[in-house]
Amino acid sequence: MDVLNNPKYTYLLGKQRFYYKIWKTLFYYYSKMVFTFYTPLKVYGRENIPDSSFIFCSNHNSHMDVALLSAAAQKSFNHFGMMAAKDYWFDNWTRRTLINTVMNLIPIDRKINGVTQFPIKDTIKLCQAFMSYQQRSLIFFPEGTRGTPGKILPFKKGAARFSMNLGVPILPAVIFGSHKAWPRGKFLMRPTAIEVYILEPIYPETFLGNDIPSEDDLSNASKKMISELEQAITKKAMELYDK
Repeated sequence: MDVLNNPKYTYLLGKQRFYYKIWKTLFYYYSKMVFTFYTPLKVYGRENIPDSSFIFCSNHNSHMDVALLSAAAQKSFNHFGMMAAKDYWFDNWTRRTLINTVMNLIPIDRKINGVTQFPIKDTIKLCQAFMSYQQRSLIFFPEGTRGTPGKILPFKKGAARFSMNLGVPILPAVIFGSHKAWPRGKFLMRPTAIEVYILEPIYPETFLGNDIPSEDDLSNASKKMISELEQAITKKAMELYDK
């Protein structure tokens, strides 16, 4: 079965059903209220947001970072998709249904004993279909996990490979303050000001030649692209933490 015809993933294609949209919309406005009154959010660089689809990439120190990026872009959770491990989030009906009422999770396979069950080309297909409707976008945290405040972990190159395969820019951002507002291990948020700095987009064609790229070309270009992304985010983050 073609992955686009699989009923498991219909919520990613085109207009979503009401019960998928309503919770994302309500949660977005709840987040905006929190970011206005409880953890006031200030955003710099909105003029850098492309008019078309993009991959939002930032540092990652808190569970609230996805909501912060959505609010910073002034786009609801209906607009953004995120990669999620297929074996954990999609092979369990309850987990898949509950989480996808507030998040647009796109399956990606993790190697188990060196074997993948869900082809990367199917993940790319779902991303393309998701983004083609109303120019929706993706969120990636290239560190791969929540990092230590004030220290940027080495970036994984997945965001760059997806950018090249999908033909969309990476939009770098730096979140400052979420590590204080909702730190790792804490159940409740604290009233703390937060800042999001949206940097200039990075376009994949800058790193590719005019010829059809080989796998080696894509690999080398991805390394250069992710290096530029890491440098941009690290530089800005260190400026903020060194204040």
